[in-house]
Amino acid sequence: MEAKQDPTHELFQNYARHYTSMQERWHRELLPDDLIRLKRDRLPRWIDEIPKDARILDAGCAKGYYLEMLSRVGFTNLTGVDLSEQLLADARRRLPQAQLIRADIREWLQEAQAESFDVVFFHDVLEHMPREDTIKVLRGFYRLLASGGRLSVRVPNMSCLIATNCMAIDFTHVTHFTEFSLLQVLEMAGFDPHQIDFISQSPRLFWSWRKPHRAVFRLLNRGRWHFNRIVHQVLYMLVDSAPPSQFDPNLMALARK
Repeated sequence: MEAKQDPTHELFQNYARHYTSMQERWHRELLPDDLIRLKRDRLPRWIDEIPKDARILDAGCAKGYYLEMLSRVGFTNLTGVDLSEQLLADARRRLPQAQLIRADIREWLQEAQAESFDVVFFHDVLEHMPREDTIKVLRGFYRLLASGGRLSVRVPNMSCLIATNCMAIDFTHVTHFTEFSLLQVLEMAGFDPHQIDFISQSPRLFWSWRKPHRAVFRLLNRGRWHFNRIVHQVLYMLVDSAPPSQFDPNLMALARK
């Protein structure tokens, strides 16, 4: 009988083409030149609480998109880890000043120095890992963080109406989360559940005398965000199920050590 083969490694070795096509479809790589707009629309609101010399890790940095945003707004001590050399090659061109490491994050965490980072971003990666690795990896991040450090985790939100599309869009997505299961594994990894926040950022409203149409579009987008919440709340009420608090397509958790 032919031995079973896991295609995951081969898929990640050739991930750059698939990653690029998804990013282009969602326009995620088009970073605004305006730093105020960049911080307002792309970075978490708690980022202003972090010193500019903080030791920041992007675990699963891909092309360095998030690290580039952090660099643009003044952060200087940046490290990225990714499995794909294709993606890292692009990140190195964009971020010559950052430390970029090719490694499987599961193996790299075992060798990394304890308490060596103040902030860790772990976005759009945990859903790619088998269930048996989930808690071990999160424990590795807990060990990696200095006291008072923060771990930001983002995964597809299975409580959302379009969750099936978010999970099935990528063949390497293997593990599913709601806010309840993500809280469960973070607590098992050592994080205090009272120090874990789930963040849903409604589109910020602003006024620009130079480009007032942008304020109108932002107001419409804010209305769309509220309408999405109402639709989900009504649906959960109709099926007589306790509603979660998060309905965005992506689930964002911030855990403090």
